[in-house]
Amino acid sequence: MNHRTSRTAKGGFSLMEIIVAISILSILAATLAMRAGGMIDKGKTAKVVGLASTFKTVCASYHADVGSYAREYANSSNGNRRLSAKQTSAGWSGPYIESPLTPGQNPFGGTIQLYDNVKAGNRIPGFDVDGDGTLDVKTNGNMLFFTKVPAEAAESIDGSIDRDLKGNWETNGRVRYKANKQELFILVYY
Repeated sequence: MNHRTSRTAKGGFSLMEIIVAISILSILAATLAMRAGGMIDKGKTAKVVGLASTFKTVCASYHADVGSYAREYANSSNGNRRLSAKQTSAGWSGPYIESPLTPGQNPFGGTIQLYDNVKAGNRIPGFDVDGDGTLDVKTNGNMLFFTKVPAEAAESIDGSIDRDLKGNWETNGRVRYKANKQELFILVYY
């Protein structure tokens, strides 16, 4: 006589079936987590691209009014917040931005500054805007500077701003990147 009963009669699952089900659920959860992380990074890169666009307009207005390039340093004195703090410069008709630049505006958690020259304390030599191998902008201009930007995010930002510019994405165009320091430089106005 065969005393085995089917699973339906017992109403349970074997240990092997439970292990397989848990494995499948773990794989699905890991896949969803990776995709969610990618969406978060896309949001962060979109924020940086949006800031670059905003500061391009704001810096052009400041330059037209005052005749010089603005600087806006996070957590700094009024003299270094020329877009958000009242200035005595002839022609100044700001504030040009609602509130001072803050570290919280860097979606990657690092530093953010708007420099009034493109060398940023000699961190970079300038910008090869057209990708021909020659630096087109070496001194005057406005540049956004970010730290703690992962390479994948920096490349995505470059793709949004420089689009199909030929050559090395890290050194050509309006976006420069130093991978060893995770520093991103964006020429916003010149």
